[in-house]
Amino acid sequence: MFDVVCKNDLPVHHLELTHVWVRGRLGPIQVFACVGSIHEVSGNHRKHTSSDQWTRVHAATHEPSTEDLKQMKLDPVVQVKPGETVGLYVHSLAPGDQAIVYNNQFAAVTVEDRHFKVLPGFAHVSNRPFSENCAWGYAWRDGREFVGRLQYGLKWKLWKPEHHKLFPGPFKKMVMTLMLCHRRKSALLSRIPETVLKYIINFCAWDWAGVPEELAICGDDRNPADMIKARREEEYKNAVGLRDEGLRLFDTRDFTDAVQKFAEALAMLRGGITGKRLHLSANLYSLLAHCCLQIADGKDNDVLQFVNTIPANRRAVTIRSLQRQCLEQTYAYGIRALARADRNDTKLISCNHCRIGVASLRLQRLDSSQQESHLLQAVKHFRMCLGIDSSNVEARTGLETAETALRQGTERAEGSSMRNIIEGWDVPMDEEEEEENTRGEEKQGASSMEEEKGGPS
Repeated sequence: MFDVVCKNDLPVHHLELTHVWVRGRLGPIQVFACVGSIHEVSGNHRKHTSSDQWTRVHAATHEPSTEDLKQMKLDPVVQVKPGETVGLYVHSLAPGDQAIVYNNQFAAVTVEDRHFKVLPGFAHVSNRPFSENCAWGYAWRDGREFVGRLQYGLKWKLWKPEHHKLFPGPFKKMVMTLMLCHRRKSALLSRIPETVLKYIINFCAWDWAGVPEELAICGDDRNPADMIKARREEEYKNAVGLRDEGLRLFDTRDFTDAVQKFAEALAMLRGGITGKRLHLSANLYSLLAHCCLQIADGKDNDVLQFVNTIPANRRAVTIRSLQRQCLEQTYAYGIRALARADRNDTKLISCNHCRIGVASLRLQRLDSSQQESHLLQAVKHFRMCLGIDSSNVEARTGLETAETALRQGTERAEGSSMRNIIEGWDVPMDEEEEEENTRGEEKQGASSMEEEKGGPS
């Protein structure tokens, strides 16, 4: 969703937006238009959430096109008068957040030419138009830019004495020169009536006398598509550089710093995830999943130093909390890596299925309330991993453990315990805390049995 402003520097009667071009996974696309800026407030609601202020100008289903822009005809066309603003809202009913490509905001104006300018606006990640909620929380993302093309036409004002002030300086000087020559008796122009001279000027285009310097378009502005392409190439190079920095940190076991570099690289790629950018995005999500799994195993130097500063009788609780967060992130990043991975990249797909399976298997030990759900996810992803790489020993062992736990229906698989989860952490921990936790669990179990005995039959 974004604003389109028609400039009033030239004698334009109105501008007509006829087509919008976008790309992405598309699907059922709708385009809406409103009068005025999308940032206006109507009553207690902002315009971008008030469907009654919008008019639908396009509705059709489009095939996915992540590389090439797809044309969407606006019917009726959207008219914008000089100095006025209209809002455009391109929405897809397809689930997920890959339907329409957009970009992060980089400037106060997304793109402009002599006649109009496009301003930054919002990204909407819900498949329900104008909805404020989605699976990720609030559905609107501020500070986003339109990625695509606008096709438009112009209706010009012809010169008349009452329109004279609307024309640029060179044209007004030309008119003044012609009028002065008409009044000179020795000039040939003086032989025609003034009405005929005005009629001739009426047929002159606004730029026949030259374009003023303030309206001249520089070389970069003549090819906005080339500017966007150059900017995307620069973003890709920066993302590759950040990834390489993250890999160097990864090799020195600074996984938390590596995570920051990988996340910054992903932010560079959000303005259009296609082609090689999509491949790099999948690689970055895979690296993030790997880093989170390493942190959960206690292999990060900075995290180990932090844990050593915590009192010994509280370290086990802190480590379990940190493990749970890291394992949940491993699962989330692994799923995103799979969603973006190329089908031919079997190594990346296999590794992430295995990581998701490992994370799910460990999460069921930390979260007994969701034990069965985590085990089913572990079985699913371990099997998918083995379907690609049957020699993966870790996946085969994890599958046997998860299936055993499901068959037994116990809280943990045989041979596993809460204590085993934190054995990999090279920090001293106070055993008193473990004993207190065990006594607390036994006491809680005893009280629940007493309640059951004393309750109604």
